[in-house]
Amino acid sequence: MKSLISRRLAAYLIDVCLLFAILAPTALLVETALGIMPQTMSQVWAATVISFSIPAWLYFILSDCSRSGATVGKKLLHLKVVGAGGGQIGWLRALLRTAIKLLPWEMAHLFGFALAEHLGQAWQAAGLFSANGLVLIYLAVLVSQRGRRSVHDLVARSEVTESQ
Repeated sequence: MKSLISRRLAAYLIDVCLLFAILAPTALLVETALGIMPQTMSQVWAATVISFSIPAWLYFILSDCSRSGATVGKKLLHLKVVGAGGGQIGWLRALLRTAIKLLPWEMAHLFGFALAEHLGQAWQAAGLFSANGLVLIYLAVLVSQRGRRSVHDLVARSEVTESQ
């Protein structure tokens, strides 16, 4: 049996690929149909928030607090999110968990697009470096917790376990 760490990482990769496969063509179709083409980096960031961030946040929040406690990726790999006591987490804890989990992603969008026109290259690079540094911290915590918890789980008092 694969380790919990590799299964969690694979589940996340499945979820991100699924989201991108659905959201990228949908965003392109909507932008084309409405004649909207982002021209500036700030407009690209706004389009990214509307087309990717908001739907991704909703996907993770609703999946984590659902009866199954699992995204599609977690379901495929027989994993689920539970609260510290083993039960289902509520939507507020799912929101907190998602906010912390997607923080590096949102920081990359913010520094890579929204602030790109306003910051010098050094500040932009520092922001992107920080986002990637957070990913490494999240992975280190995941490894130290043997796959059960990462930073977002510790903050939200949740963990990932095997499902039936």
